[in-house]
Amino acid sequence: MVRFHFNNRIISVIALLVCGIIVSCSQRVDPKQQNLTTSENATLHFRPEGMKAGDVIPFFWNGDYHLFYLKGPDWGHIVSKDLLHWQDLPNALIKGTDPKGPDWESIWTGSIVEHDSTFYLFYTGKNINDPLGDQKVMQARSTDLIHWTKHPEYTFYADGKIYWNKTINGAIDDKQIYHHQAFRDPHVVWNPEENVWWLALHSVSTDGSSPNVGLYTSSDLTHWTPHTPLIIYPNSVSGDCPDVFALNDFWNVNCADYHYMQVHTTGTTNPEIRPYDCGDLRVAKTMYDGKRRILIGWIGDYKDSTDNGTYEWGGDLSMPRELYADSTGQLCQRPVKEVLQLFSETTFQKKNVNLDTPIPAPKTCMLTATMNPNGTQPVATIKFRESPDRSESYHLTIDFKTREISIESKYKSFNRTCDFDPQKPLQVQIFLDGSIAECFINDAYCFTMRIYDLTEGSFSFSSTIPELTVKKVSIRTTK
Repeated sequence: MVRFHFNNRIISVIALLVCGIIVSCSQRVDPKQQNLTTSENATLHFRPEGMKAGDVIPFFWNGDYHLFYLKGPDWGHIVSKDLLHWQDLPNALIKGTDPKGPDWESIWTGSIVEHDSTFYLFYTGKNINDPLGDQKVMQARSTDLIHWTKHPEYTFYADGKIYWNKTINGAIDDKQIYHHQAFRDPHVVWNPEENVWWLALHSVSTDGSSPNVGLYTSSDLTHWTPHTPLIIYPNSVSGDCPDVFALNDFWNVNCADYHYMQVHTTGTTNPEIRPYDCGDLRVAKTMYDGKRRILIGWIGDYKDSTDNGTYEWGGDLSMPRELYADSTGQLCQRPVKEVLQLFSETTFQKKNVNLDTPIPAPKTCMLTATMNPNGTQPVATIKFRESPDRSESYHLTIDFKTREISIESKYKSFNRTCDFDPQKPLQVQIFLDGSIAECFINDAYCFTMRIYDLTEGSFSFSSTIPELTVKKVSIRTTK
């Protein structure tokens, strides 16, 4: 068991070293022949043309924000200097060509670090036909973040002693669903206390009893030694795609379904699991740009592009948000300043707004408002994209008594309890862009939802108690 203590200097070192993922590519492209394009218009929610964007791994380097993302069986790559205007780059990683090879079927999530002017990429090779195992950790290297060379000689599979390997330990189908029969999603980070590299990943114990966030260590980013899991959690929890970073004397482990765990030591069993988002956001990962930790995930499509459809894997990338810890250590989110600056045109502004009064709004807009309960405990509702006859809308509902907040359509509802002071004014920001709504409460609590059916409409405020007042209301749109 290893115990961790971090001072501010060490946290800064880790923050600079911990970044997203990247991938390997045997394909070589001459930069002079790339014919790359940069979007002229700002893009709040990136999506590759004619395709979905899957798991995104952000990586900041020398003033550039790189996003690597699952693009079919391969990895796409875009880059930006302002988080809004994106340049397409060649696919970073191409799946293998050998039907029995380690990454022939697909390539999945991983991570990237830089060491001694070389970028080291760790990714998941996926092939059910691989005789040595379905999922495994693979490596690629680069000196420019564009051209990648795979190193299959450094591929490693679950060891079979601490982490389950079907070819060694036998099948565990009666104990674990396929989702937890995992050895994937490697995330690499430097541990200055131990002076070693850590590799955390989604794995399962050899007896099949429990999934976990597995842990390997290395001194050279090439040879890896298995250790007791970082975290052991119940089957009801999904710990895949771990995003690991140090913050406030904890190791924070963000997982694919917008939940996170915080631990001091390895071998932690069943830690508290808390949300940092609520709704349709998935597989969000972070990068540190020297000042802030930026989070981007994907917002899944619904079948047939309707609110009543079945949720699907992949879709549009979320707008970039800043992830930070409050005074209690709880992870919170707020919009990055670049997004706020994008909404520069004011279409409505008023110091006080009457309840139950429609406020016209553009399709793409940002609403900002302050709601004051004035000593009461109302249930307040903000309707958005409200139809002209006011019969349909989406809702953001705040219960000042229970502190439960929910985002809803007539088909679905997502809710969480938030730690705000119900006696104080509450600030709300709602961003609407196409079929995506992203809502922030007090620059801390985020709610994310697909909104297909109602493509335009008004805002309005309502309350179960008339004493609620709504102040400082503005609606802004982009140029």
